[in-house]
Amino acid sequence: MVGLELRILLEKEKRKEFLQAFDLLSKPQDKNDACVQKTLYENVGEDGRFIWVERWKDLKALKNYLISDHYRSLLGVIEVLGELEDMQLVEFKASFDH
Repeated sequence: MVGLELRILLEKEKRKEFLQAFDLLSKPQDKNDACVQKTLYENVGEDGRFIWVERWKDLKALKNYLISDHYRSLLGVIEVLGELEDMQLVEFKASFDH
């Protein structure tokens, strides 16, 4: 499984708007959406710092997403409400219960 990790810095007063945008943008686009999970983490020790993590079934699906209007909308929200500090593609390894 592959994914996308975005590190975001927001102005403190933009937090509520950003959470509303996450709620909207994290919903599946259609029944064939290959995104397995979207999660938002907030650094409680530093105001305005978030990590947006998306897990995708495969690299092809993620690449298609990266050229989509939906992804451009996400980047637009980040640009208006704060700044994108870092973005990276990640590979998730399977975990097993012991």
